[in-house]
Amino acid sequence: MVLKRPILALALLLAVAFAQSEKPLLAGGTLLTAVYPGDFGVSYVEAQPFARALGLLYWQDQGQLILGLGARRLRYVATPLPASKTALKKLVTSEPPSALRDGDRVLIPLRATSRALGALYSGSEASLRVLLPEAVLRGLSHRVEGGRDVLVLKLDRDLNAAPAGAGSWWLLGLRTEEQVREVLGLYLSRVRFEPGPYGARLVLEGAEGWPVEVAYFPSEVRFYVGPRAQAATERRPLVVLDPGHGGDDDDGVRYGNLAEKAIVLKVAREAAERLRRRGYRVVLTRDGDENPSVYSRAQWAAKADVFISLHVAGSPAVPPGPVLYRYAGSRADVPVFVARARTLLDRGGFQPVLRRYARSSRDVAALSDAVEEAFGRIGLSARRAETPLYLLEHAPGAALLVELGSLTDANDRARLSNAAQQSAYAQVIARAVARFLGGQP
Repeated sequence: MVLKRPILALALLLAVAFAQSEKPLLAGGTLLTAVYPGDFGVSYVEAQPFARALGLLYWQDQGQLILGLGARRLRYVATPLPASKTALKKLVTSEPPSALRDGDRVLIPLRATSRALGALYSGSEASLRVLLPEAVLRGLSHRVEGGRDVLVLKLDRDLNAAPAGAGSWWLLGLRTEEQVREVLGLYLSRVRFEPGPYGARLVLEGAEGWPVEVAYFPSEVRFYVGPRAQAATERRPLVVLDPGHGGDDDDGVRYGNLAEKAIVLKVAREAAERLRRRGYRVVLTRDGDENPSVYSRAQWAAKADVFISLHVAGSPAVPPGPVLYRYAGSRADVPVFVARARTLLDRGGFQPVLRRYARSSRDVAALSDAVEEAFGRIGLSARRAETPLYLLEHAPGAALLVELGSLTDANDRARLSNAAQQSAYAQVIARAVARFLGGQP
């Protein structure tokens, strides 16, 4: 009986300390609940739902909380709710009020947070409202810097950008009409703004498949498109081998139990392994019986220093033996992507990257020479031809389509079905690439 009174007194004290009234809160378009810890007239709200409602960055660990809006960062140290009402009053009425930890929840002061974010805060006896005003685009500019496209959006307030799919971002809270801007970039070709439910959707045409970094500055968002430039000592050439017609691609050639897709995949795999042992970075556009899209293959072609697409002919009209196809638009006196690259070079673009985009077709000819010479070493004479193949058009490095032979020719068919000869074809590709890139044949 003696212990019951102190326990009861403590329970009453805690009840008084934690007493709080509530009001409905409309944050953006989301209905939340505001609370008044200790009923000292200072409104609080649970941090995470509030951040979600306004499209804020949210980060929390055991001791602190960060909210982000563009370049603005609001940092709070969350203090556990004290047992004393006097201590609670001191925390709640301080300037600015402290954040409070209540079990797993973190409560933040509503008015002070709204003011720090530049949000509109209003209230009545019945309810509260917090609203971020619609952002307005004040300007857009583009430049090439460090081998990357830099797109700069000038705004009348800070906002956040959230991924919205490949090459696109939600600009949360931005009001804009649908519009298209042409961009002369290393990767970007056009920029589109599309109104949407969360603000405006920004579509970066040409950024698909490339890294995109977002940086925030006061009333400004920057998008950096493309890989960061590497020091020359760190960068190794990228070789992309494209074994054609995998999976359910109906264009693949078959002759009895011989399938083009299986032959070229085996050759590509062994050639890749040989090149990796020489220290080159090698990527296969497929490493199994799948059919990657033309678009994804073109993305790899656009990244490659050397791109070789491997195929087998299947038409009786095609003469036997290997054939080396170059892009039909590539002439000895006309550089690939010359108009874009030269313009950007004149504007001070990053030289190592742009030189790849302004490559002369002499590089394609040099790769053709290396492949032809390597075929000669195994007793085969390679012919040369041209093709308007989409993949070769998108390859700024040296690019070829190589037909190893024809399944309709008995001699070619015998070679293409022989494991030792398939290994010899792989050695041809690896030897030619190494020679072209300056290694030992």
